[in-house]
Amino acid sequence: MTAARRLALPALFLLLISGGRAAPTAHPASAEPRKPLRLYVFDCGVLNVTPEGVERYHVTPAEVGETRMSVPCFLVEHPAGTLMWDLGVIPDAVVEAQPQGARSSVNPTVGAVVTRTLRSQLAQIGSSPGDITYFAISHAHRDHSANANAFARAVWLVRPAEREFMWADNNSRVDPSFYTELKSTTSVRLLTADEHDVFGDGRVVIKAAPGHTPGHQVLIVRLPSTGSVMLSGDLYHYPQERTLRRAPPDNEFDVRQSAASRASIEEYLRKTKTRLWIEHDFAANAKLRKSPAYYE
Repeated sequence: MTAARRLALPALFLLLISGGRAAPTAHPASAEPRKPLRLYVFDCGVLNVTPEGVERYHVTPAEVGETRMSVPCFLVEHPAGTLMWDLGVIPDAVVEAQPQGARSSVNPTVGAVVTRTLRSQLAQIGSSPGDITYFAISHAHRDHSANANAFARAVWLVRPAEREFMWADNNSRVDPSFYTELKSTTSVRLLTADEHDVFGDGRVVIKAAPGHTPGHQVLIVRLPSTGSVMLSGDLYHYPQERTLRRAPPDNEFDVRQSAASRASIEEYLRKTKTRLWIEHDFAANAKLRKSPAYYE
């Protein structure tokens, strides 16, 4: 018997006792599927605005029709982490103590009502403030920053001018008690470029849009199915400000800067085919899918 036949016989014997079936080939375990990019919208309250308050935006109650404003919060889920954007108008602790709905005065012409906590809405999707990688607010006004303390463990993405504005003397449009935990935090990234690519792949970008406040910013999320959307912060409050081409409100931190930001953002939207979601647009916000549903 040749050496080749002696080597072949054991292999033939194994094939026969297995019923003629070849032994399965081992394959390495497949990698976990890549997490999708998702955008969640949370209900963080409603602002009731008086006629005088509406007119501050250079529109009339008759022109806007719906005078109420929505207060949304947003969560971006990315394969590399998470980003919370804008954090409501009344802190969760206050809302929890008033199950019929918490109320507060934002200013003499605007009152807020909140019936659901941000924390409870995060819990619905298996998340919590302590799980968040990054957080950013479009700006520091009361109706965007109420739950900032809850996210102090995350990396805070903020413009230097806005950070200074938050603790400026005689600043009646902010409430520093909402963000006491942030004053001495080292978990902060100061954004100095016009655009900040949050996760490094161009899909989640914070863009400067100063004027409403010194460090006001907007968020662009490039979703695979929904397309590219921009969360406006307070670039506009009512959609009619935009469609009727009204000037920015007189009480902006810098009216000329706001006008310039609006012009540059409109050009950006046109060039990039990005849709603008006006955060305070009550009618448009009512049509958005709310968490636990999401946009992809």
